[in-house]
Amino acid sequence: MARLSGTLQLDAGSVEDQHISSSTKVDADKQQHLYRAWTNFDLAIGGTPVTREEIVHVVEVAGTIRQFAAMCNDTGTAASVTFDLKKNGTSVLASTVAITNATADRAVVDGTLSSTAVAVGDVLSIALTVSTSTGMQGPFAYCTIEENGAP
Repeated sequence: MARLSGTLQLDAGSVEDQHISSSTKVDADKQQHLYRAWTNFDLAIGGTPVTREEIVHVVEVAGTIRQFAAMCNDTGTAASVTFDLKKNGTSVLASTVAITNATADRAVVDGTLSSTAVAVGDVLSIALTVSTSTGMQGPFAYCTIEENGAP
């Protein structure tokens, strides 16, 4: 039997999850890592929102912000707040996410990202700005970050 020498190169995307045995070890630097960075602004589920900004993630490997969303457990009776996702102190949203008493309780409101690239050392923070908070409770916001390589 003759042996062939050379390199076998598969088409991109031709090896998928079902082709890899559950006992196979894949190096971390060959994987995409998704992080869900979030904050409840240090408030209990029944806590009234106050203006505050929280650092939620420091980028370890270059990647992409995939999503930003916010919600309030109870949107109150006369309330208006905005959420902003910032990279190194600058917004990465097309506009802030606004939630008012007209928004349904626990409705997740997605933000529109205007800048998605992140580099090693970038600091992501989420800001909550309160205009009025009558009856509003339990603010929560999160972003999803994809980092391509070993943490």
